[in-house]
Amino acid sequence: MRIRRTAVAALLAAGIVVPAVSAAAMAAQPAAKAPGAAASAHKATPKPSKTAKTPKPVRFTASGTVTAVDAEAGTVTLLAKGGTKDVRKRTVTVVVPAKASLRVNGKKVTLSGVAAGQRIEVVGRRTGDVYTADVVRVSGRAAKPAPSPSVTPTPTVEPTTEPSDDPTTEPTEDPSDDPTVEPSAEPTA
Repeated sequence: MRIRRTAVAALLAAGIVVPAVSAAAMAAQPAAKAPGAAASAHKATPKPSKTAKTPKPVRFTASGTVTAVDAEAGTVTLLAKGGTKDVRKRTVTVVVPAKASLRVNGKKVTLSGVAAGQRIEVVGRRTGDVYTADVVRVSGRAAKPAPSPSVTPTPTVEPTTEPSDDPTTEPTEDPSDDPTVEPSAEPTA
């Protein structure tokens, strides 16, 4: 048991001392060489530049309501209520290529057959920030836009008589002969 503890202590000490000594040796080594020679030798062999990796396509699903369709651009914008985590509860614009399977109420149609307000389910792939559809299923009728209320101007009311600067001496209401309060049998204090 004692030998085992001694061996562990020696290994730990070596693990601490050896990196410290080698770091000190590395720090002293560039100081021994000429600074210009080290810099030119380093620049003579540049590292090859890394090529930007294209993002890997990731599968996604989305279900929700169509908010906009652009048949010319080949896109559908939808408010996703369900689907994969990256699209859920978000408004997503999906590119629908011509090769994608697109069905509205079970019938094969083009993108111009899709309208805002319909229910939509999309399965496709996401590459970076671009969502591309493989299968699109649309159901329901297109929501008709609510008619905008027509605004009718209200006529302005103008006073019939102009106010005068002269005070009037006549009361505006005729006094009545009837008392406003009925007399009571009890005296008032």
